[in-house]
Amino acid sequence: MSLNKIDLSPQLVARLYPRSLSIDSTTPAPPAAPQEPAADAFDEQVPAAAAPPDWKSLGGNKKNILVVVHYPEDLHLPDTSFQFLSQLLNACKFTPNDVAIVNRHNYPELDYKEMTSHFQSTQVLLFGITTAAFGLPFEIPPYQVQSFAGLTVVHAPALHELKDDKPAKTQLWASLKKMFNI
Repeated sequence: MSLNKIDLSPQLVARLYPRSLSIDSTTPAPPAAPQEPAADAFDEQVPAAAAPPDWKSLGGNKKNILVVVHYPEDLHLPDTSFQFLSQLLNACKFTPNDVAIVNRHNYPELDYKEMTSHFQSTQVLLFGITTAAFGLPFEIPPYQVQSFAGLTVVHAPALHELKDDKPAKTQLWASLKKMFNI
């Protein structure tokens, strides 16, 4: 078998490219040729492509701003935290419809690349999760605005912790003003 001539079954091609190929059902598929095992060092099986996640998010993502929270007991986030986040967004001249709110607890295996790619994010707010826990290759102090690979990122304590902490809210507000040029 040559590297220039590799026959892949339609099922294998579909597993390798689950989101980028479509099947023309009007053309009959050619009969699959029996596969002979290779007798060289490339005997490894091709792993099955991971199924795309079933995304659970709040908001309309109109401004491509990703808000990541971490609440193990909730699908998204508690109502009081959502209300506080809505107030923060209003202060920045945004609404929940402008952002995508994702609970990191629902996607522990995904890193920042998959999430920011799916939501086409340019700005990321992390609440109750650090940059390293989000999969970014660096750690920054809370409230520090950091640019990386086309993203602007800031992380802060969880929303329920910030709600009644005036000094923390002041620091967060300074970061948000810098991040969104307010």
